[in-house]
Amino acid sequence: MRQPDAAAVGVVAAVTAYVVERHYLQVEWTVQAPLPVLWWVLGAILGVVGMPLLLTALGRGVERQAGHLIGRSWWRLLTEWVLPLLAAHVVWLGLTLVGLRRFNPGFTGIPARDVAEILPLVVLPPPELSLLWSLALAPVVAKLARRLPTGVVIVALAGLTLLTTAPTFLVFLLVGMRLGPEIGRLAETTTWRSLLPQGAVALVGASVLGVPRFPDGLGTVVAGLAVLPFALTLLARLGSARLGAGRRPSRGLTQVGTAAVAIYLLQIPVVALFDRVLLARLGHMGPTVQYPAALVEPLVIVAVVVGCGVVATVLVQRAFPGTRRRHAARKGPDLDRSPVLAEVDR
Repeated sequence: MRQPDAAAVGVVAAVTAYVVERHYLQVEWTVQAPLPVLWWVLGAILGVVGMPLLLTALGRGVERQAGHLIGRSWWRLLTEWVLPLLAAHVVWLGLTLVGLRRFNPGFTGIPARDVAEILPLVVLPPPELSLLWSLALAPVVAKLARRLPTGVVIVALAGLTLLTTAPTFLVFLLVGMRLGPEIGRLAETTTWRSLLPQGAVALVGASVLGVPRFPDGLGTVVAGLAVLPFALTLLARLGSARLGAGRRPSRGLTQVGTAAVAIYLLQIPVVALFDRVLLARLGHMGPTVQYPAALVEPLVIVAVVVGCGVVATVLVQRAFPGTRRRHAARKGPDLDRSPVLAEVDR
């Protein structure tokens, strides 16, 4: 299974779920057709599948790009990976919060009105604001726990979500970093029949999200870990069937997978802007406008978010070509297919 394919499918699924939850379902739809209900169901499914799939793919990219630093000194790991990404996290978070405060203050529901409320978002961010933070710390956790079994590390990180939801993304990044070779061989080690028991496990695991009083952070981790084998196997089998039919890997999927981090980082400001412009207007429109909007609006917004992320990635790669060549020379040609954004490479 190609890494960019998993990243592309994961980020599109995650963005779709985000658009549906944060904007689409907030519109006062008056249409008689069950289109909002269908989007609600689809968004719920994609929300469970998307982020685990994306983060596992990104974890494989982190292992490829930062794995050599785990065995080196702490100084090199901190200066070449952790500190640049933490700085990027602070800059992105600041710009995002400024934009939200200006255009759509209540969009995320996360209070950020003064230093006392903003500082925790920097140090222990909630999951939707924690991607760069998690990418920065994943190699640190891997270095600290390199002598521990993978299962112990995953269970420990999952347990930490009972205290704070900040480590949620780290769970799946570590899955990708620790189990990357096994994931890459899924097409060789599984069959279509493997999907049946994995699908049953996925349904049981995802059901914890509907259990009252079950901790949200832990529920997200349990559901994601239960669904992940099914999603990875399905993608591996589809990819194998595509190659077996003589079809080349999709260039579009590769571009989206390469831009996965940028797409995810841009989803909050872009969707917030759409929400500011369209939320009240759509609620007052008649059925003539609401019917087509209820059908295609999420697709349009997702396409815009993905397009912005791809363009941003291309611009960054052209602005810093030397950095990209140095990494390609050190890590080999497969680096060009990594889903981690060019900023992460730096």
